[in-house]
Amino acid sequence: MSRLDEVAKRAGVSKSTVSRVINNTGTVSPAARQKVQEAMRELHFHAEELKRSPEGSATIGLILPFGKHIASHSFGVDIMAGAEEKAFEQDYMILIGNSFGGREVALTTKMISRGVEGIIVLSGDQKNREHAELLAASGIPMVLVDQKLEGVEAHLVRGDNFMGSVALMNHLLSLGHRRIALLSPNRHYTHRERIKGYRFALMEQELEVPPSYEVLVESGVSFEAELRALLQSKDRPTAVYAADPGHLGTLIGVANELQLGIPEELSVVTFDDTYAALPEGYADFFTSVNQSGKLMGSMAVELLFRQWRDPELGAQEIVLPGKLNVRRSTRRL
Repeated sequence: MSRLDEVAKRAGVSKSTVSRVINNTGTVSPAARQKVQEAMRELHFHAEELKRSPEGSATIGLILPFGKHIASHSFGVDIMAGAEEKAFEQDYMILIGNSFGGREVALTTKMISRGVEGIIVLSGDQKNREHAELLAASGIPMVLVDQKLEGVEAHLVRGDNFMGSVALMNHLLSLGHRRIALLSPNRHYTHRERIKGYRFALMEQELEVPPSYEVLVESGVSFEAELRALLQSKDRPTAVYAADPGHLGTLIGVANELQLGIPEELSVVTFDDTYAALPEGYADFFTSVNQSGKLMGSMAVELLFRQWRDPELGAQEIVLPGKLNVRRSTRRL
């Protein structure tokens, strides 16, 4: 363990904070500065000795579930771009890992061994807490992006999924739609918030829809037959809220098969524009609420900087509003 490591461990701060104190650079809170100075006195280290020690890695880990094709995960790419830009401003580099296939624990272990000073995670597995436990044990700050891990105390930057859903529903309601179906996964915190927004908007208008109007998709389970039956029913919905843009391709296919034109016979709204390739003619077509992945990435890095400046900082949550973009996929009844 280097002398810089020893001081950082004794003071309960990152190596970069120790470096800023001894070199009198950057921003350090008075409390953090005092802790570093006290640790140096207790260890009988002088600033000049520490300046000759290896400094912190000036590296931030970023774990994202890109899947097999990074280019198809534009939300993750935006997060990466925002994080890299913000980190570069402070002479930090980003070490990126693709957690596709349940590699979060392995990536976390490797990043810790490489001396990253903080880790940003967009979790693809809401049930796995092991990587969070590893980080807690290591003392390395963690920021979660978009997805809250229940029971894990960490900084969080997320979009306002609840109010985004309410905005989409209110748009459909303003066009006269009352029979509005929901197509959504039910596994992640993000999607559960969107489901709550859907139900809240209906409740506000004192509207009730049949249970069959909620098509809640299980991971790895086909929902095509259930969706087809719904759109063929006597009192079929006049609109569908696809809470995950990844389901738009299947929805388009079923609607085309049943000769339901969008938006002529079926209005459709979705959350985000982060869908993979869709059939020709559907680019910039769907009314959606968009959240800025780039801003989320930037704010996640900013939270790490705040943590390093103030080691006593408790878990912070930043909620970013989305923007409603009305396009060609909806019409007035």
